[in-house]
Amino acid sequence: MASLLSEQESLAFLLADSLRLTRRIAAPYFEQHQLTLAQVRALLGVYRWQGIRQVDLADFMEIQPISLARLLDQLAASGLIERRPDPKDRRAFQLYLTPAAAPVIRLINAATREFQQRALAGFSPAQVEALFVGMNQLRDNLTVLNRTASKTSVDSNEVSNHE
Repeated sequence: MASLLSEQESLAFLLADSLRLTRRIAAPYFEQHQLTLAQVRALLGVYRWQGIRQVDLADFMEIQPISLARLLDQLAASGLIERRPDPKDRRAFQLYLTPAAAPVIRLINAATREFQQRALAGFSPAQVEALFVGMNQLRDNLTVLNRTASKTSVDSNEVSNHE
């Protein structure tokens, strides 16, 4: 019988554990600024992709569109984002940051830089570079695997439906 990978050798475990610890450290910091981690993720998504459609942001955040709608209602009520009708689809909305979001984005970026410096303490510059090169390659590989898995799932569903 093959042995299981140790926790230290398991990529999935290391990634999940690192993400869990990151969330545990970040949540209290942002809460003192009246922000939840979900709000931070939504703001960063809109910052990265100004004009993103709500449905696409929900997909990126891996949450249901109705959950995102409530979150966006809070951010809009705080004056941090605005919804604009999508000119290509009257039923859809695009999301934009307001000028009031600029200091919040600066706060998030500063916190991210500080966290990154602390998390990477003890790494040499070469190790940091190798880590980022490796993580970007990992993300690219997983993106391809995700597309392949999605396509395979669609193809197998089509076969099942035609039998």
